[in-house]
Amino acid sequence: MIQRSGSPDGRWVPPGRAAVVGDHAIPGGLFYLGRRLGPPASVEPALINPELPVTKPGEPPAAGQAGAQPAYHLLSPADRGEYLEWLAGGRQAAVAPALVLLFCSGLERRVLMDADDDPGVRAELPAIIAEVRRLRARYGDGVASLRRFLDDLLALLELLAAPRAVPAAGAAPAGESGRMGLRVALARFAAAGRPVPVDLARAWVGDHPALPRRSVHRDCPAEFERLFTLRYRDRHGAGLVPPDDVPGIRLRYRPANPGLSTTLVCREDLPDVLAEPRCTRALGRLVDDAATALEPYRQWQARFPQGRGSLAAAALLPRELVDVGHGAVGALRVWAERRLDGRPWTVVDAGEFWTFWPAAPDRMTRDESAALLAVLALLDLGVEPDVRFGAPSLTRRPAVLFRLGRPASDRPSSRFPAAAAIVRCAAAVAGATSTPVDPRDARWAAVLATVRNLAAALPLAPSEDLRLAARLAWLLTMRTDVERLARHITTLTAAEREIAGHYLITVAQAASGTVGPAGVAALTRVYRILGLEPELVFRRLHEHSAGVAADLPHPAPPAAPGTPHERDEPIVVQVADGSPSGYALPWTTDVTLDSGTIGRKVTESEEAATLLAEIFADPEDERDAAGDAAPGGALGRTYDALLRGLATRESWSRTEFAELAAAHGVLPEGALDLLNDAAIEVTGAPVVVDGDTLAVDNDVLVELLA
Repeated sequence: MIQRSGSPDGRWVPPGRAAVVGDHAIPGGLFYLGRRLGPPASVEPALINPELPVTKPGEPPAAGQAGAQPAYHLLSPADRGEYLEWLAGGRQAAVAPALVLLFCSGLERRVLMDADDDPGVRAELPAIIAEVRRLRARYGDGVASLRRFLDDLLALLELLAAPRAVPAAGAAPAGESGRMGLRVALARFAAAGRPVPVDLARAWVGDHPALPRRSVHRDCPAEFERLFTLRYRDRHGAGLVPPDDVPGIRLRYRPANPGLSTTLVCREDLPDVLAEPRCTRALGRLVDDAATALEPYRQWQARFPQGRGSLAAAALLPRELVDVGHGAVGALRVWAERRLDGRPWTVVDAGEFWTFWPAAPDRMTRDESAALLAVLALLDLGVEPDVRFGAPSLTRRPAVLFRLGRPASDRPSSRFPAAAAIVRCAAAVAGATSTPVDPRDARWAAVLATVRNLAAALPLAPSEDLRLAARLAWLLTMRTDVERLARHITTLTAAEREIAGHYLITVAQAASGTVGPAGVAALTRVYRILGLEPELVFRRLHEHSAGVAADLPHPAPPAAPGTPHERDEPIVVQVADGSPSGYALPWTTDVTLDSGTIGRKVTESEEAATLLAEIFADPEDERDAAGDAAPGGALGRTYDALLRGLATRESWSRTEFAELAAAHGVLPEGALDLLNDAAIEVTGAPVVVDGDTLAVDNDVLVELLA
């Protein structure tokens, strides 16, 4: 239906209705048309008066006044023609901002003045809102003042149109319409006591003035949105329930229509949740947690934007965001599961990690090793050696891949360093009792099973016994030497050393069943290094074989503040009982001695004494016997000659070094430790770098030989 002008009274052309003004056919309605509207003394600025002159289409326009106050009767004929042409074209063409304001001033009058007398106004609100949104999208980016006006008008319309009913499940939030749409949506949930869904909560965070956007929002928007979503659901379940005991939404609106005054619109039935501080604080804490968790990743991503999706990136992401089924992490998981093949642990070639993490050819840095191990921890997997737990960095040598327990920490407990030192001693003893050592062999399962006893005696944190067993398995593959234990056990307390002594007996028995001379020699030497009486080895081996060995002793609890340190006071290892020890001899008065038997026993005792002297020989005495100290130097003559032999080449294989040491009459491992200890004392650095090959540091060598 087409409405034609001619009535002296102005009227509203409703949405969807067409009208003709002179030569212009205007579709869609949403404007006032007529000669007069309202009291005779006033003129409605938005009223289109068909009797006012208008420049016809096609005529050159005169100097317009579209930038003046938006009132139709005050426009020039050219501007009226432009305005009517714009309306006839569906309000699509480029036009002066003042003419857009003029059209909207008519909408303001309709919703603010006519609503009291015309019940049809509320039914028209959806069409009016849709048109204002379209104008905001079409013209809002050009002029800031026009954009602000359209935003304010949308807020007014949405508040007037808002029902009290709760939105249907899955309905999109109204945040796309601006802050008022968000306030209305939150108010509807609060009024019904319903939890706010996560998509609306994200809009809440993004639009609240007390929750400013951070760098992580700008640099990592997808990661922040995912992390916020996960933690919001984890912390608030179905959603945060806003309180309904807050005042309703109030809006003070200043119209663009000069014929209207400032209006205060109140909706007491809609709680103004954005003005309530409790929910804002709860969301603020959630935003802080998510931003803090993502900050290391954001900083790394800013430095290496090409690294997105790599293992290095995954190492810095919060655990919730790592996709273990796809990408680089998924490939690492598939590789690890194939190597484990359903087992709790396995020995792997650590060089295979270079496929997933590009690093230096032979050794990862400590940071690289720690990052790779952090990614494996996301898959509930661990590797020994682990730099985070006091072991060296990964090299292209054997390593132990194992399944972590829960809970699994990324740092050692206070007792773990002591346990690691003790299992290093255990690896040395086990390696001396039987060769070759292969922790994958079934007969070594008994050795690894002893770790549970040690973990309980210290005690360790939950699941650290799994890591300790993996550490022992790795050490068994590395063939730990007794001579190199001293520097690893320096921090052990007296109680921990006593635990180690008992535990090593258990390991020796588990490794070979019957401990032979080599095992006894290794035990006694380790006992000496631990500061324990070597004679205890024989007694404890006997007790263990007889089945009377006691459980491992437990260390004393930490001393209370202000009490002497445990090393400064006597420590009770085992409370003595008053029962007699030893065996009672039968009383006899007739004893016949056999001189031949006595002679054989004396000879056997001398041979045993000689063997024990060799076993208990002090390495320091051996070093002193090798030669007097060189003038002004830290080495004896034999080791000085060995050092000069090392100077002939830049690197040596272990076999070549063993041959060189044998040529000088010394053991290779002990000689290597002595040379490096002397070099560190003189220069502060070792002279031989221990790796796949033995590399000689020429600078240290020159200073040592000077």
